[in-house]
Amino acid sequence: IVHIIARLNDGGPARVIASLAREMIARGHRVSVLAGRALHEVDATALVRSSGAVVEKVPGLGRQLSPWDDVRALMAIRRRLRALAPDVVHTHTAKAGAFGRALCRMLGIPCLHTYHGHVLSGYFTPSISRILADGERLLAGSAWHQALTVSQFAELHHRHRIGLRRRWTVLPVPVDPVVLQPQSWSIEGGPPVIGFLGRLAPVKDIGLWLDAFALLAQRQKVCGLICGEGVERQAAERRAAGLPVRFVGHVEAGMALAAMDVLLMTSRNEGLPLAAVEAGGLGVPVVAPAVGGLADLARCGAIEAAPRTAATLADAVARVLADPDLRRQRIAEGRALAAALVPAALAPRYEALYRAVARGSP
Repeated sequence: IVHIIARLNDGGPARVIASLAREMIARGHRVSVLAGRALHEVDATALVRSSGAVVEKVPGLGRQLSPWDDVRALMAIRRRLRALAPDVVHTHTAKAGAFGRALCRMLGIPCLHTYHGHVLSGYFTPSISRILADGERLLAGSAWHQALTVSQFAELHHRHRIGLRRRWTVLPVPVDPVVLQPQSWSIEGGPPVIGFLGRLAPVKDIGLWLDAFALLAQRQKVCGLICGEGVERQAAERRAAGLPVRFVGHVEAGMALAAMDVLLMTSRNEGLPLAAVEAGGLGVPVVAPAVGGLADLARCGAIEAAPRTAATLADAVARVLADPDLRRQRIAEGRALAAALVPAALAPRYEALYRAVARGSP
């Protein structure tokens, strides 16, 4: 099995690859990872290597578009795929998915592409989004595609008409349980802590999070804890001036969640957010808009959903804080979801999927 990813930054796809590699290696498979470099981000290469996978850095491969580097990366990936001759290639993230599917079609190698999320909505203008969707339809060809939730599948296949129906599968990603790690900035006995956990990137909409928190802070005493780094941090810090909010940068999920009473998410779009599953496993209730895969979590009761506006999200957080029965219900469903998504539980389904892709049978 060869995984291809644009960069191994410390985010959901890298952690998923590490979990899958560990489980597949334990089942007797060989796993290699072809990856670009994570620039100005926390690097997760060591985590992936600790799974037992062989990690190779691909010259020129990265998140940004660069004609010269992209050609270098394409040629390098092509050479390595011909040398490794894998039974199946598993691609992750947009650029790696484009390169991998095109090269696998050229080389006759079975390919599976996972949409951890996508950039077809929530990132760009409608016209650019339509161009990207057209490109995805062309790239899809006869490759296999994986959606993480039913809603994501409906959006990608039915709405955007990507891929062949018989070669789509809906399968959630494995999520390793995290351990609570209380830190010095955890506040025992103080006001409720409303948290943010993730990249400070446009699609996560930290501005909406701050607006919702500000409305909540007008009604009751709360503290805000923002855990994550990204291009929007400086602007968010300026916008948060005067609010009882603390920015702590990148921290492990167990440290961040140990300090939170509620995890508030304000994303424009999501696949299956690991932060929501990790919070559920630790008994931290989640409030979020029903967008992308979050809509599926809302249907199974694992999160408290609300329309994606500051007022409605603030109201939802207030409900979870004020209603013990609602809080217990969300915690119970969150724990049940997290237990269902541990890597050992999903490993047989992934192994079966890889075998189906390798032999080309739906």
